[in-house]
Amino acid sequence: MTDYRTPTRFQRFRLPLRALLIDDRAWFVSRDLAKLASIRTDTDFTRKLDEDQLRDELILLEDGGFSLERLVNESGLHQLLLVHYYHPEHRGLRRWITDEVVPGLDREHAQGQQPRRRLMSWQGQPLNLMEWQGTLWIRYEDMPRFQGQVPERKALL
Repeated sequence: MTDYRTPTRFQRFRLPLRALLIDDRAWFVSRDLAKLASIRTDTDFTRKLDEDQLRDELILLEDGGFSLERLVNESGLHQLLLVHYYHPEHRGLRRWITDEVVPGLDREHAQGQQPRRRLMSWQGQPLNLMEWQGTLWIRYEDMPRFQGQVPERKALL
């Protein structure tokens, strides 16, 4: 089994929050977030979020097993804590996540060797690159445009 992600575990008041950095964005395990925010987990509390704020990923558990978990991105986290399930104590949770968890993910990711997507502007056009092991990589299909050789477009009849 190779298609899984390994979360970073953070602790607040003896409760875990597992988080991941995927494509330079912070994602949080929704069940952990619900426990920290005292939101009932027997209902789908994430149903109020937009689909771009959610994703399901197979993650590695501490005991070596695997679990399919619903993840919430940082935007969804703020929407859940400050809009849909507002409670004054959630401000402290939000501050902890913003000030400690997200920077902690960035530091851990910087030490890893996982590829990261980069967007670069080249001659006024956006160019998608991949940064891996200190080197920038470009897709083979983008090379003609990168070299200034734009293929002719044929008119549709």
